[in-house]
Amino acid sequence: MDFLNTSALRFLLALILAFTLWVFVSYTQNPDLSTAYDNVPVDIEGLEPGLIVVDQEGLPRTQRPEVDLTVQADEETVRNVRISDLRAFVDLSRRGPGEHNVPVNVITTRSLRLRTTVAPEYLVIRLDQEMTKTVALTIETTGIVPFGFEARAPQATSRGQPLTTVTVRGPQGRVTRVTAVRARADIDRLTANYNSPRTLEPIDANGQPVAGVTVEPATADILVPIIPSVGLKRVPVVPAITGFPASGYVVAGVEVSPLLVTLTGSSGPLDDAENVTTAALDITGATQTFTRSVALITPRGTQLRFGEPTEANVTVRITPINRPFQATIPASVQVIGIGEGLLASLSPNVVSITVAGAAAQLEMLSSTQLLGVVNVRGLGPGVYELEPAFTLPEGVTLAAPAPRVFVTLRLPLIATPEPTSTIESEAQPTALPGTSGPTPGETPIPTVTPIPTP
Repeated sequence: MDFLNTSALRFLLALILAFTLWVFVSYTQNPDLSTAYDNVPVDIEGLEPGLIVVDQEGLPRTQRPEVDLTVQADEETVRNVRISDLRAFVDLSRRGPGEHNVPVNVITTRSLRLRTTVAPEYLVIRLDQEMTKTVALTIETTGIVPFGFEARAPQATSRGQPLTTVTVRGPQGRVTRVTAVRARADIDRLTANYNSPRTLEPIDANGQPVAGVTVEPATADILVPIIPSVGLKRVPVVPAITGFPASGYVVAGVEVSPLLVTLTGSSGPLDDAENVTTAALDITGATQTFTRSVALITPRGTQLRFGEPTEANVTVRITPINRPFQATIPASVQVIGIGEGLLASLSPNVVSITVAGAAAQLEMLSSTQLLGVVNVRGLGPGVYELEPAFTLPEGVTLAAPAPRVFVTLRLPLIATPEPTSTIESEAQPTALPGTSGPTPGETPIPTVTPIPTP
């Protein structure tokens, strides 16, 4: 009880009472108020170099995302708050390409005692890698100049310098779709040069515009020279073929596209121009049909009309020669079917045969060693005149019967002891069946004659 009567305790209780009274009076006289701010832009902070913020379609975001803010404070503070006193931002530090769900932070730009709430509390931020690419510049002309005038090849310049390629920059997902940059010029019914700055448009492989990328330079000066044409003449395109196909092959036909082109020039050279030739097309050693694109060569003093192709597609049809040829080639001969205990000799063992076939087949046959055989199966000792048989490749035949060869079959010599007495009798040779008997003292020579080939 003595403690409660101390001066320190009485001071503490007085302080608490005073604070409570101040709070009561403050909230009674100056209660907390809230105010809302809609569509507050959100700053992007911490974006890594080389990254770009994109939308759902992969296009760069040109506007900052927005949130709604609610501020709570006493009436006097709220009355003094301005939208410029509040700043909303998201921190993208250490975040790479892709989709990120990041919290929204809100700070005040001057010292104010207030509470803020934000909706939504998180934002979906999509990032893509920024990319640069160099592509070709194409110039498309539309319309037709009047008769008697000709439009020449268009030209593009930037700051007085020729321009053939440009740079595109933007999100990687968009830049990779760009295959070229296009400028368009309408020359319909013009009789003087077309010269105008044109906006450059990025396009994809299908010729459709690609949004979300920037082109550097954004514009180019396009010049289409339009001049009077003294004369026009339609002439055929003649392919120039040099060389010869491989042996055994011929040129069956030559086709060219286009068949006709239009020349322009003065009356003299045009009168002399009969055709337009192609650059030389070499067919040396060709064995099959092929197509090549070759340049067109105009007669002196003339040129191709604007819009005409500068190249022609030439198709050369190569086919084998089907006409039969004959060739005489050497061929070895061997004996087969020799009976047991017999010895055989052959004369001659190389003969010349005449074969017929296509040139290509005969050329391949020339590198093959032909072999003929004579079959003496079932024949006994004797001398026989036989025709060799040959196995030839498909498409190759004998143009004449093969030369006959002589085959001698004999028994091996057997050494016999000296006779002790002389036998006066003498064996007579026996003729082969179907032949006449031999003359005494002569050795029979059997002959086998083959059936003639039809």
